[in-house]
Amino acid sequence: MTGLYIRPGHIDLNQTKSMQTEIITIGDEILIGQIVDTNSAWIGQQIVEAGGEVRYITTIADKKEEIKHALDIASKRSDIVLITGGLGPTKDDVTKVSMAEHFGVELVNYPNVLAHIEKLFARKGRPLNDGNRSQAMLPENCTPLQNDLGTAPGMQFDEGNVRFVSMPGVPYEMKAIMEAHVLPFVRSKNSKVLRHVTTISANVPESELMKRLSGFESELPAHIKLAYLPHMNLVRLRLTGRGDDEIALEAELTGQQRKLMEVLGDVAIATEDIKLGQILGQELLKRNATMSIAESCTGGFASHLITQNSGSSAYYPGSVVTYSYDIKTSVLGVPSELLWQQGAVSEDVVKHMANRVRRQMNTDFGLAISGIAGPGGATKDKPVGTVWMAVCSNNETVTKCYHLKGNRQQNIERSSLLGLELLRKLVVASDS
Repeated sequence: MTGLYIRPGHIDLNQTKSMQTEIITIGDEILIGQIVDTNSAWIGQQIVEAGGEVRYITTIADKKEEIKHALDIASKRSDIVLITGGLGPTKDDVTKVSMAEHFGVELVNYPNVLAHIEKLFARKGRPLNDGNRSQAMLPENCTPLQNDLGTAPGMQFDEGNVRFVSMPGVPYEMKAIMEAHVLPFVRSKNSKVLRHVTTISANVPESELMKRLSGFESELPAHIKLAYLPHMNLVRLRLTGRGDDEIALEAELTGQQRKLMEVLGDVAIATEDIKLGQILGQELLKRNATMSIAESCTGGFASHLITQNSGSSAYYPGSVVTYSYDIKTSVLGVPSELLWQQGAVSEDVVKHMANRVRRQMNTDFGLAISGIAGPGGATKDKPVGTVWMAVCSNNETVTKCYHLKGNRQQNIERSSLLGLELLRKLVVASDS
């Protein structure tokens, strides 16, 4: 961006602040929940790593008046406005027209863009129709940003000291334009560097963590902030620092993380932003150990949390999903009389499941989960959310009963995470 000036109430980017970024996603499909807006999450991460700061994320419908209204608001409060979606050739894609009206210009044909589109269609051996040709009609004040992966070009506009960049909503097309055109610009406008370190804690509620860390937090320097990001039984503690010297800032954050770990003690389970399945995998790899799982109510979700990590075959040979009584008996050898006397959701049953799957899979550790995920299946003494789990090694079995309060999907996910964490604790304790 050239010719920066300070508008009232705005801070000169070249002096003291990071670039204030706004993200606008356009699409009825996002508003009705047909698709999840992953674009904004990815863009936000990249902008922060480039030294910028995301202040607003707005999702609006494919309607001209709403798009123009969002652009008007963004132009008064942000330095760079990133727009995704609405650039296709169909009638419901109105982003180009809306932006032309916002800037008070006409749509004109861009020969270079049309030549690129013709080349793409020729390469695929497909005919070009009027809708495809219309994608070369862009606002006359824009700078086209070539989209090597699709037919809808990106568009860049500079209005005063605000830069607008409109990109396709298709994630891989958007990412290519961001990496080629947006992120280099953001980096060039930010003299400060922004860095994060993340510590993951388990089994302590956010409110209790805040009390425990109040002294640590009050002693942090002004340019380092602590954020709490809870999810299920885990809390990610993110330290964010902003400074002039990248190496010095990273060293300072590492020192602060070391202090944080001392305060947390054994509730800290990782010093990087990774998922619980990967944390458990790392603990198993350290000990050259293996694990297996017997699942009932979670239906394979706990196994999914393990196998989504590359290299998990080194410590995880497999699992069994034993949903019915008959399969629990025929596959894992759970005594039929035990099931009928105590029910599948019981301590003795999960003990049997965990130890049998460990022996059958010939692993060092086993995990079993059996519960009532809901909404049906409850009894008077076993309401929805009752979950028994067991973890075992060659010489020890640990059981735990939880009473969860979520819906079916939440109970399945939470049970899986609680089971993996219970197993992680047993793996770590096996050293003593």
